[in-house]
Amino acid sequence: MAADWSVFEQNVKDIPPLFENLISNATDAEPDSPEISGDLIPRLTTASPSERKTLLISFLQQELQAVLRLRTAPDPTVGFFDLGMDSLMAVELRNRLNRTFDSEMTVSNTAVFDYPNVSELASHLLDQLPEVSDTPMEQKQPEPVRQPTVVPRRTDEEIAIVGMACRFPGAPDIDSYWSQLEAGYDAVTDGRRDPGPWEGVVGDTAAEEDIYRRGGFVEGIDLFDAEFFGIRPIEARLMDPRQRLLLETSWHALEDAGIDPNSLKDTQSGVYVGLGSSEYRDLVRESGYEDSYLGTAISAALGRMAFVLGLRGPAVPLDMTCASSLAAVHQAATALRQGEVNLSLVGGVHTVFSRAITKYMSEYGMLSPSGRCRTFDASADGFVRGEGCGIVVMKRLSDAIADGDRIWGLVLGSSVNQNGMSAALTVPRGIAQEQMLEESLARAGIPPSEVDYLETHATGSQLGDPIEVRAAASVYGKGRTQDQPLLLGTVKTNIGHLEAAAGIAGLIKVMLSMRRGKIPKHLHCNNPNPHTEWKEYPVRVTTEPTDWPLAPQRPPRAGVSAFAISGTIAHVVVEGNRASLDADSTDFELSCPAGLVSRQQRMLPLSGKTPGALRELAGRYLSWLDNNAQEISLGNSAAESFLSNMAWTASVGRSHFAIRAGIIFEDANSLCDKLNTIAGSEAVLESRTVTKVAFAYPSEEGFCADMGEELYQSEPVVRAVLDYCEKTIRTEYNTSLLDIMFGHTEGLHTPEWSYSVLYAYQCALSALWSSIGIRPDVVVSSRSGVLAAANSAGVLKLEEGLRLAVSRGRLANSTSETDEKKLMQDGFEYTTPSIAMVNQMTGRLVESKDQLDEAYWYGQVCEPAAFANGIKTLTELGVDAVVEIGANATLSPEIVSAWSESGLDSQATKNSAKPPTVISSQMRSSDNGEDSKTRFVNAVAELYEAGLTPDFTGLFAGEDRSRISLPNYPFQRRRFWFNDYIENSSQLI
Repeated sequence: MAADWSVFEQNVKDIPPLFENLISNATDAEPDSPEISGDLIPRLTTASPSERKTLLISFLQQELQAVLRLRTAPDPTVGFFDLGMDSLMAVELRNRLNRTFDSEMTVSNTAVFDYPNVSELASHLLDQLPEVSDTPMEQKQPEPVRQPTVVPRRTDEEIAIVGMACRFPGAPDIDSYWSQLEAGYDAVTDGRRDPGPWEGVVGDTAAEEDIYRRGGFVEGIDLFDAEFFGIRPIEARLMDPRQRLLLETSWHALEDAGIDPNSLKDTQSGVYVGLGSSEYRDLVRESGYEDSYLGTAISAALGRMAFVLGLRGPAVPLDMTCASSLAAVHQAATALRQGEVNLSLVGGVHTVFSRAITKYMSEYGMLSPSGRCRTFDASADGFVRGEGCGIVVMKRLSDAIADGDRIWGLVLGSSVNQNGMSAALTVPRGIAQEQMLEESLARAGIPPSEVDYLETHATGSQLGDPIEVRAAASVYGKGRTQDQPLLLGTVKTNIGHLEAAAGIAGLIKVMLSMRRGKIPKHLHCNNPNPHTEWKEYPVRVTTEPTDWPLAPQRPPRAGVSAFAISGTIAHVVVEGNRASLDADSTDFELSCPAGLVSRQQRMLPLSGKTPGALRELAGRYLSWLDNNAQEISLGNSAAESFLSNMAWTASVGRSHFAIRAGIIFEDANSLCDKLNTIAGSEAVLESRTVTKVAFAYPSEEGFCADMGEELYQSEPVVRAVLDYCEKTIRTEYNTSLLDIMFGHTEGLHTPEWSYSVLYAYQCALSALWSSIGIRPDVVVSSRSGVLAAANSAGVLKLEEGLRLAVSRGRLANSTSETDEKKLMQDGFEYTTPSIAMVNQMTGRLVESKDQLDEAYWYGQVCEPAAFANGIKTLTELGVDAVVEIGANATLSPEIVSAWSESGLDSQATKNSAKPPTVISSQMRSSDNGEDSKTRFVNAVAELYEAGLTPDFTGLFAGEDRSRISLPNYPFQRRRFWFNDYIENSSQLI
């Protein structure tokens, strides 16, 4: 494949002159070529630092729109090739950029591939431009290569399992998997139970022989949400269903861990998965169709996982037949201990399609003629084939604790070895098994008698089962008595033998069992195998549901084994979460900065890639609330904590897509009401995007005292800013600003103090927005709001603006132009704006050549504002959201009116654009009938629904929150199969 890439790269570099001319001519003839390109370099040179990237992003969006012939400008974070770019288009974009930059710089042939979206390419180009970076071209150094975090090697580091997900026979998720285990359910069926393309496939209900009908089958294995992962239908048809299972199950495992999958991009995270040869490829070829190499290669399956998530660590497929997934756990744990990776997605996947393989196994004597896994029973006659996928998320324990992860359990030690020269290639060898168990225990550092349960490999072989029991008893029986036996069982009696995924199915079962404190019933064992010396061994099969043995001084512990037909043996020693032995309270807490905070309302952010997904997700939350009714009914404080943890996990531990709903709720009832509304809505839900934000600072009138005090009491960031202002005013003026602001003393509505109250309040609101990651690209103001706007833009320091506000207030009743100008000059330092700032007299941006002298400031605070021109400037800059930094919606009507009066609304209709979303930070209760203390979180919800994702941690400042399990994303699956023909050929693209 390296050779193929070299050829592709060479083709991109060496486009023949004919094609260069064709591309250039096509470009030159493009009627809607962006107008910004002609003066881009001068504008970049004179722009403020923050405005430069914004300007360059706008330019690249327009260039890309022209190259790809898009109707609207693309989102800066969407990949070029996801938008439909091909290699010739990449060259065309490169040529357009080089013509614009001319002699200033040369864009490399591979830039579009190395920086594959607008935002990344803009950052790269800014680093390269000498006029912007002030570095001569010949002195430019090569861009440093990002180095992975090097972690010192610790061979004794324990490994935490922080997330799990699965799709097993009869169990589409973790909860249903446990439910069927607890119920003692046998998921092996006589044929597949779902409609699908099963003719000639193992599981076909019309098959003439039992071995081709019976198995543990995953329902809907032909269904896949290709659109979610950006995979074209024509490609999805030829993708091995194992790749589909891995993508969806890995996503859910990360969600279970409370990790936003998108946050792993470019991290040193690895993928270790057990899987064998592709039975889907066999099926395709047997049917006379052409298969896809990348669609069925085992290396491509893991490569696709790494590609979709943007992982930079190793992607290692392991084909060790039945030991594959446990060997993957061992490899991942080793890599984590050595510091090679910081997080791993680990597991196994298997599908059952091939009649030829099934026939071979049957003729070799592996498969059960009776169609049951009767492990340890006298009638055991082999196994039943099963399919499924299981993924766990693993991290070093120290990292998991530092990150506040919820921990399912720990991997204490593991080992992989080989039978060596046994009686035959496929015959197990007890000596090798004993050696492996002893090595795993030694690495775990615990005595064998402290292991409570062993999830055995045990396929139901009259030869293999006794050998395994003897080896287990020989090692784990040390220091153990008959009345404290090692408990044995295997999940194969429930779901069949999942081969490459068998070990991970057992591991997930053990993690669930330790968390619940129960060992599920081992099925189909009524008469113990007479070839096993049961009375001689301190072991017992859990033929009935069994409470996990209590050990007050230690957590629950277990071993998991997996043996391969090729002779590979793998074993893992695991431990339950040692934070607590209470199954209902085993999560590590995530501590936030301490503080006295009481928030009466929360926001639950829901999102989907399609409207249907959002509605289905709302329905899943309703079911989840029903299932957790006990926690919600525990009492006000307990219920509030539970729902707050829900909001926390949904905020910081999920990806946020374009179709959104920000649900504001006070309790479970209000949450259910709003979830029901969304779940049953027939309204058309639209994708919205915010790329640029303006902060608008009004000249507030009728400021409401309780609003400032409520924010002061509930938001630590607001408290910090106002306390700083309070200290400054007390020191210099011997007056309490907070007493005035909160209405405890007179002066709130007098000119002497109203300016300083407004300034402090607006600066505190700006800091509050900043604490959740919302910062302006440009600021605009009206009259006295200019002081807080100047602070936000970096022109005025907080204390200088405060002194200026106080001085203006004292001159308010007897002010002359001379006094005002003298005031603006006296002792104050004004710096160039660090972000774009609108001159409210002209409505145009303040430029670096403008002098911010006393005449400028006098005009800002005393002369009429050209507000409509300012709104037009925001539109020209591409602002699509305006946040009003004040206690009322003072400017919102003016913004809408200015938009309409300037004719921008009709122009927007022509350009398929929309007026900017206008959001008020707060509102008085008399304005909208809501309690004013809830208004800020409402504003956050509005901005979230408009398409801007905040840093949600700021909404929980001063609280202790923990991650909990929440509903997984509802993939919108449809059928993709190799021999399906789609009538509309455009769907294949």
